[in-house]
Amino acid sequence: MILTQRNILGGPERDLAAAIVLRRALQTECAPIEVPGLDELDVMLALGGSITPSAGQAGVRNVRFSRSRRRITATVVMPAGELDAATPELDALLPYLAELAATVASRCVPAEPDAVRAALAGAFERGVAAATRR
Repeated sequence: MILTQRNILGGPERDLAAAIVLRRALQTECAPIEVPGLDELDVMLALGGSITPSAGQAGVRNVRFSRSRRRITATVVMPAGELDAATPELDALLPYLAELAATVASRCVPAEPDAVRAALAGAFERGVAAATRR
């Protein structure tokens, strides 16, 4: 599976370098995962900040599954308050990435989503851990 990730940073206090490191780590961890019926997972990561706090819209949003293109697009929105309260702040993403993993599994493998959800969630956790160590 190919993971593409784009970022929207809601304020100057969000570190673009951390988002880039996270993207690389997630791509590395997700590369060996095979999801039946899915070739690409395209994630827009919206990290709230002082300009766009993203309050009230947290979670996995705008999920679209194209069965013909074998692609899921989704937006993961993290409010500024949750990011500011977490140390390191990327750890705050883990519940949202777990929600994304469950959503992908239920869309692509609705009969048996547990193995896919566990594999994706594990890859996301390893990716966040790798990004926070840098």
